Amino acid sequence: MKVVAVLLALVAVSVADICNDVAGGRAQATQIKELASTGIDSLMGDCYPNGDAFSALLNSDACSALFYQGTCYGLKTAAKYADVDVVSYDMLRRGVSDVQSLGNVACANVEACYNDVFDAVSDCAAADDAFLEGVIDRATAMYKARAEQRIAEYGEQNDNTIAGRLINLAMKRFTDVDSLRAFVGERVGDDVIEDAMEGYQAAKDAAASFCDSGCVDQTAKFLKRLFSSMNKGRCVDATMFCGACQRNADVFLGRRANSIPCCLQDVVEQAIAGAQYVADTYGDQAANAESYLREAFADQPELIAQAEEAAAAARAQFDCVASVYQENKSSCA
Repeated sequence: MKVVAVLLALVAVSVADICNDVAGGRAQATQIKELASTGIDSLMGDCYPNGDAFSALLNSDACSALFYQGTCYGLKTAAKYADVDVVSYDMLRRGVSDVQSLGNVACANVEACYNDVFDAVSDCAAADDAFLEGVIDRATAMYKARAEQRIAEYGEQNDNTIAGRLINLAMKRFTDVDSLRAFVGERVGDDVIEDAMEGYQAAKDAAASFCDSGCVDQTAKFLKRLFSSMNKGRCVDATMFCGACQRNADVFLGRRANSIPCCLQDVVEQAIAGAQYVADTYGDQAANAESYLREAFADQPELIAQAEEAAAAARAQFDCVASVYQENKSSCA
């Protein structure tokens, strides 16, 4: 894994620095980093890994690469789509290289950065039994000082929208940290935690396999060709897969030379299995949550209808994607 990670790091550096594609990209990212560092240090209190401020971890080679490339990718993408009403598959094709570059950077650096941060937090928690409680208290204070009033005002002014109503429901139900703890404690037992840990480990293993097999580059090459082939005829809106876009994708994938990379298919299959497990295991809890929300929105049936329409539309698009995928899966060993 580590040898592959080094090779991927060299590839990522040699291919592209996304910050070079953004006017003042690195300077903008540095300003964001400074703001983030101030917040992180306030949140972590007296936790000083290696005798330095906690935010100094962002200066390690691994964390710095992730931060700058991720931030510049966000800046570039935000500017690219700022005035776009309809996203085409050609636009997505032209954005694949940036995702590829970011993916290679992530493959080369996520593990090292995560380990540094995890070790620092673990050391601080071991040295101070009240450390994690202090982090929660400081996070609560920061939220109340900087965001609570603005969020409350938005919810009050937009109670006739789905987002506004959800905000109001949350703020009424969770009035303090203790009410949130009680809610979580009632619903998150040892079985849920165990499932979450197993899911995390499975995702970690899948990501390692994806990176080690060079699947970032294989997937990027595949998606560029797929999106290029789909961007024709009446397929003009990437948010509407059913119909023309579905037919174009089906034609492309129907050719043997255009088969889905097995390393990508493995990840998709694991995601499908995971989603099915969640649906089977936690279906009752999801139904209870839906029942609660329907009751909370009972005085605004138009919002319920809006949510149902959006959900139905999303399911229809998902079904079209699933149909094409299931009919064109590769024969992988």
